[in-house]
Amino acid sequence: MNKSKFMKICLAAVLVILILSACSTRTSDSGYSVKTVGKRIDSNIYILNVTMLGDPKSNKNIGGEGVARQYSDIYGFGNSRLWQDGKGLVSVHVNSVSPSLDYVKPGMDIVLKTTDLKIMAIDPGYSFEVRCRNDYEPVASLQNNEITNDRYDTYELDYCRMSNPKITYEGGE
Repeated sequence: MNKSKFMKICLAAVLVILILSACSTRTSDSGYSVKTVGKRIDSNIYILNVTMLGDPKSNKNIGGEGVARQYSDIYGFGNSRLWQDGKGLVSVHVNSVSPSLDYVKPGMDIVLKTTDLKIMAIDPGYSFEVRCRNDYEPVASLQNNEITNDRYDTYELDYCRMSNPKITYEGGE
């Protein structure tokens, strides 16, 4: 087979692949969520003063397991760890929130997801300040060519971290 014939066959194969991939059906919402979800991203950081209501729960309490691995090579020594205790769930009473949120008000009892291990050491009755993201998560996957709308919208306070290590006891004696 000569070189020119081989190049024509390769070019035809690439062209067929491109045409077939362009004609394939998407198994998502055909890009509508990319257009609408971007409008739901909240770049604010919310500052909450909260009082711990109960003992924190971590992924390890729920069933996760930690994994650790150490390694050494010619360049040095290292340690990598998947620390499941690092993301915890805490039930708190909201004393204040700034800026305001529609679904979280002072006086409410809520659950926070935290990535700050220090929160795991706080006993019930202590108040502290956290900074959180208002995280948008759709409640369900979309069917083929389905457009998102308000019925899919859920929000939660996530990535909460202590603003500083100060805690104040608010509980009664």
